[in-house]
Amino acid sequence: MKIPKPILAAFPILFFIGLLLGNLFFFKTQEQGQKLYHLHCSSCHMENGEGLAGLIPPLRKADWLAKNPEKIACIIRYGQKEEIQVNGATYNHPMPANLQLSDVEIHNLTNFLLTNFENSLPKRTFEQIVKDLQTCR
Repeated sequence: MKIPKPILAAFPILFFIGLLLGNLFFFKTQEQGQKLYHLHCSSCHMENGEGLAGLIPPLRKADWLAKNPEKIACIIRYGQKEEIQVNGATYNHPMPANLQLSDVEIHNLTNFLLTNFENSLPKRTFEQIVKDLQTCR
């Protein structure tokens, strides 16, 4: 099958546009996650994710995130009332719910937490987040 020259000529341009749009989507979701963190999380977990010693658990290098990625979305949406162990320390200060956040916002915030604050954890897909949220409570 022979591909017409106009299509061949357009291929590099279409390929470039596809890469550009993909990068814009990636940076937009990362940017939204960061903004959401600063708006809803940083006052307790601090700007750098270190938390408040003995009161608010850290998100920086947090072993709990690595062990429980499927629980993050539920905690963001519904808060945390139970005791939690993070990096060998016990925390039992309640975390408020964020019921106003959409599934997309929770997805972007979750992935921001998983990939920042010296965490290099695998991102969760939107489908995984939706499934995680269906298992809450």
